[in-house]
Amino acid sequence: MHVKKGDKVVITTGKDNGLDGEIIEVDRKKNRVKVQRRNMIVKHRRPNPLTGEEGARIDVEGWIDVSNVSLYSEQAEGPVRTQKRWVGKGNELFDSLKAAKESFGDSAPDRIQKVRFAPKTGETFDAIGGE
Repeated sequence: MHVKKGDKVVITTGKDNGLDGEIIEVDRKKNRVKVQRRNMIVKHRRPNPLTGEEGARIDVEGWIDVSNVSLYSEQAEGPVRTQKRWVGKGNELFDSLKAAKESFGDSAPDRIQKVRFAPKTGETFDAIGGE
């Protein structure tokens, strides 16, 4: 999935098209996300006379398919497409895992870090190494 909880995204389709917001929940099994204060739906709560609760209409965020959101880029000031890159020696980015491992030579770590990269702007959306 190209987005994570806490990412700033732009909605690309639907009634909130063009609006941005922060992801507050991710459902990886069904490939959908909830964006803060976007795609609002009304839930009706029934009254319960035993506990004294009154009925109410509650506004909650609805699910949005992950294909209908794009990451927001500060540099492009809008949505961007992303690709995956692997971090090699000297925090250099590589297209393949194999190339990143080869950059370390014999001292390759057990786990090579993968980051999200926007080719349009050249920015990464994940912290590289100790950043």
